[in-house]
Amino acid sequence: MIAPATDRWSITMGGQTYATWTRAGLVRDLSEISASFDLELRDPSRHASFPWADLMDARALVTEGLEASLSVDGQVVLKGWVDEIAPRSADGQAGVTVSGRDKTCDLIDCAATVEGPWEFRDQTLDKIAAAIVKPFGLAVRVDVDLGDPIERLVIEPGETALAAIEKGARQRQVLLVSDGLGALVLTRGGKGRAPADLIYPGGNVIESGGCFSWRERFSAYHVVAQAERAGGRRRKAVKLDATAAPLTGGGEGGGASVAEHELAGVTIAATATDDQVTRYRPLVAPAATQLTAKAAQDQADWMMRTARAAAIKIEHAVRGYGWRPNELALVRDDFQQVHRVLLIAGVAMEYGDFGAVTRLRLTGPEAFDVEPEGSRTQDHKAASKPLDKTAQNL
Repeated sequence: MIAPATDRWSITMGGQTYATWTRAGLVRDLSEISASFDLELRDPSRHASFPWADLMDARALVTEGLEASLSVDGQVVLKGWVDEIAPRSADGQAGVTVSGRDKTCDLIDCAATVEGPWEFRDQTLDKIAAAIVKPFGLAVRVDVDLGDPIERLVIEPGETALAAIEKGARQRQVLLVSDGLGALVLTRGGKGRAPADLIYPGGNVIESGGCFSWRERFSAYHVVAQAERAGGRRRKAVKLDATAAPLTGGGEGGGASVAEHELAGVTIAATATDDQVTRYRPLVAPAATQLTAKAAQDQADWMMRTARAAAIKIEHAVRGYGWRPNELALVRDDFQQVHRVLLIAGVAMEYGDFGAVTRLRLTGPEAFDVEPEGSRTQDHKAASKPLDKTAQNL
């Protein structure tokens, strides 16, 4: 079955707008940064008047790599690049597919720098991000407090632009998302509220799926990082001469051996525990950059929350559009036995055999919190109850 062509979706590329498609999709997900689109037009009878004939006639002008602007119901939802154009034909049918991503795709694919700078010192995260994305023609937008400047961030040779920025983002527990229109946004989870509650069965949800997993959950998360100094100061250098005696536990530190002292000076250990995981499942992760003890602990806590949220995967399908990622929704799903506020982590807008449908990927909002969750992981008993102040501040 081929859906009737729709003119609700249109794409402008090469100075020409194409507004007739039999299948369309747009995916925006917090875990993928760059939004992606896929438009398809099929003709089972292969008529000479097939609507995309103009596109094929202009094949020399409409190619992969073109700048593109995607609109849904007349509103621009994505500005990006065409990655692929795939025409095909067989007996009795013909078709073409156009796919691409928003402009932040180059941050995922390309090196952070070729000629430098290779190091940033004492700069805030937004300044670092702006310098990295500038050659790609992108902007940076901030809607949260970024905290203190980052003491030192080093770009490794061949490291991608996104990976370089993410190192600093992890230190400040900041979420990197694309606005789809040419800007990288520094934010945190749950910065908005969904247009409606999600209710199944008997509500606006037409399909419900779920997965609850312990595969990526651990009992303890240990972060080990290199530090330039221990406790804010280094041991003074001792000049060696013929009368110098080996330093022992009686030296500076009052009882620690040289090896113990130096170990304390170059490593920082931080641990966060997940008390819901009752068996022994430790994880040790090196820090991406040099961290203070507090920053190492913050990273360990963030890792634990992220893993715990990843254990909750709910997928809902609803009619129509208007949903966005990084919004909180009150969910009452009796089939999944979930009655609580969840975060919309991904949105897939579709047009196809079932008409206009949006598929939502939902997870726990605590994955992107900075402050402790407290009771926010507990289920809500009434779906009709509006989000209270605690839920709004997730």
